[in-house]
Amino acid sequence: MDMVDARRAELVISYNGVDISIDLAKSLMDFTYTDAAPGESDDIQITLEDRENMWQSPEWMPLQGDKIIAEIRTIGWDNAGEVKRLPLGSFEVDSVSSSGPPDTVNIKATSLPISGNARQETRTKAWEKVTLKAIAADIAKRAGLKLNYLAPVNPTYERIDQTEQEDLAFLYTQSKEEGIALKIASGQLVLFDEFEFEKGEPVATFKRGTDNILSYSFDWSAAYAAYVACEVSYTQAKKKSTIKVKYVPPGAPSIGPILKINEQVDNEAAALRKARKSLRDKNKERSQASLSLMGDIRLAAGLTIQVAGFGTFDGKYLIERASHKIGSGGYTTDITIRQVLGW
Repeated sequence: MDMVDARRAELVISYNGVDISIDLAKSLMDFTYTDAAPGESDDIQITLEDRENMWQSPEWMPLQGDKIIAEIRTIGWDNAGEVKRLPLGSFEVDSVSSSGPPDTVNIKATSLPISGNARQETRTKAWEKVTLKAIAADIAKRAGLKLNYLAPVNPTYERIDQTEQEDLAFLYTQSKEEGIALKIASGQLVLFDEFEFEKGEPVATFKRGTDNILSYSFDWSAAYAAYVACEVSYTQAKKKSTIKVKYVPPGAPSIGPILKINEQVDNEAAALRKARKSLRDKNKERSQASLSLMGDIRLAAGLTIQVAGFGTFDGKYLIERASHKIGSGGYTTDITIRQVLGW
C-alpha cells in the first residue's frame, strides 16, 4: 500500500489566512483540540520541534492574537480512499512557550478572542427589566463573539447586579442558575439546555470487545447516588408567605432521598426551574465515564453515544468534553461522558 492509499489523519492549519499545513507537518510533534465542557472555551495546543529555530525566528514566531483556523482530515480512515473532515473552528493565539534542548515550541490558542474585554476586565452594573438573552447579547458583543441562543426559555429579571465580575463569569453563573449551559466555540457564545441535546440520536455505539476502545473508566462510586426529587422553599419576609414547590422527574422511584433547598426565589415558576436545575446538577454526577478511542471525527461535546458491553453502565451518554489528538500515537479521541437523565 502506498501513501496515497494509506490510512492516515492530517492537520490542516490556516494561520492569519495562509495555509501552513505542509510546513507545520514537518515539525509537528503533538496536536490537541479540546472541545470543552460547558463554562469553558474550546482550545488547541500545538507542539513543534524546532532544532533549526525556524518557529522562534522573527518571520515564523507566533504572536498573541494571531488567528488560526484548524481542521482534522482523515484519509482512508474507515473506507479506502474516503476523505472526511472535522472543522475545529477559529482560534486566537493565547500563549507561546519554547524550551530545550532539544528545542521545542508550544502554541496555545483559544476560541475566546484576545481582543475582547471579557477575559480580565471586571465590571459593576445593575441590569434592570432585562432578559437573560439580552444580557448575553450585550456581553457577546463586548467579547467580540456572535450570540447563538439555543435555550428554550428566556428568563426575565426585574433587577440583577453584576458586582466586580468579569462578563463571562457573571453570565455563566446566571445561566447556570437557570439550568442553561454556556460555552464558547468558533467565535460564538452559545447558550443551550443540555436536556435538549440529551434527546438527540446517538452518533455512534461503542461496544466493549468489538469497537476501537483503547481504554475506559467508569465511576462506580457514584453509580447509585441519585435523588428522586427536589424540594425548594423560600419564605418572603415582606409578604410573610412561603413559596414551596417539589419537582419529581418522570419515572422517578417513589422512595429515595429528596434534595431540599432553601434559597430566594421570586415565584413558583422560578422555584420549579431551580428545583429541576438543582436536581439535574446533583444527578448528573451519578454515572460518569471516560473513553479513549481510535480517532473519530463524529465525536463532539453536546452529542450523544450509546455504550454497550459494560453491564450496569450500558446506556445512552452525553459527551461533555472531547479531545482530538494527533501525534506519535497517531490520531486518537478522548471523551468525558455522563449518562443522560431523560428529563
